[in-house]
Amino acid sequence: MKLILGSSSKPRAELLHEWGFGDFEIVKPDINEKSVRDDDPENLVVMIAEAKADAVMPHVSDDSFVITSDSIAVVGGEIREKPDSKEEAYRWIRELSSGVPLDQVTSVSITRAKDSKRLSAASRGTVVFDPLPDDGIAQFVESGDVFHFAGAYVIEDEPFFSHIQRIEGEYETIVGLPKKLTLAFLKELGYSH
Repeated sequence: MKLILGSSSKPRAELLHEWGFGDFEIVKPDINEKSVRDDDPENLVVMIAEAKADAVMPHVSDDSFVITSDSIAVVGGEIREKPDSKEEAYRWIRELSSGVPLDQVTSVSITRAKDSKRLSAASRGTVVFDPLPDDGIAQFVESGDVFHFAGAYVIEDEPFFSHIQRIEGEYETIVGLPKKLTLAFLKELGYSH
């Protein structure tokens, strides 16, 4: 059995390693995420994860289990994917720095290649930050890393990690891959490592 992570996300790969899945292959899905639209955050992330899986499936063998995922941030009812500009990133991060709660909505979709059986769902976690340091915000935005992350933040790195006020829900969901759903779906589909 082969485990395939259909993602270019380093945090997702790191989570799989932390959970004991040391031997997996990464296949980057080639899709235009902006072409998939839905007003409901849970539906949107599931639809994108399934589109990623569809893009990866032609490149894997029949003994593969393909994990794909997507995350978006929701702040004040507004869906926030990756920021389009530095200005937008600064605005979003300053809002987080003022204590506004951020809901991270993250999906996981796991497809068993031999029969294309697929399980997909979304999970939600909330994070609230204490005030973030201006120099840390500037360093993150100016590095360009900000453009790789939904909501213009990455919880496991600075300046965010040391300024977490509280988390509701599963930390891994906020990082980018819901642990309980992922492990349950792998088990249900018959994957063992």
